[in-house]
Amino acid sequence: GQVVMYADVVTDSMRRAIDETSRRRARQQAHNTEHGISPQTIRKAVTDILALIRPEETAPVPQRQRHERRGPRGVVGAGAEGLDVSSDDLPRLIAALTEEMQEASADLRFEYAARLRDEINELRREQRDIAGAHAVGA
Repeated sequence: GQVVMYADVVTDSMRRAIDETSRRRARQQAHNTEHGISPQTIRKAVTDILALIRPEETAPVPQRQRHERRGPRGVVGAGAEGLDVSSDDLPRLIAALTEEMQEASADLRFEYAARLRDEINELRREQRDIAGAHAVGA
């Protein structure tokens, strides 16, 4: 990291902190040179870090299989949990996921809320497709 200090005068405590940091840096560099270590920046996705903090946020949002076949009454496979969701249940499912998305957003769990939003949009597309199929078939 980097520290920016604003002061007109370097106090004794500031000097001791700077000297200690320099001593530790020199010792670390000597160790790295002796053992042939080349320091590299860690690159982790935010979701990897969140998995350690809040595992429920990184759990997949239940999704339907993308290319499922519809049954006679517009039954759609729920995918992750192997449940069936009928076209009549889609509005309730969308409402429940919308509420969960709003709660996640209020709790500052934005990535989870975004995944819920994407699933809600997919369910709404599915709902429009089913309505269109019923209109054509009627």
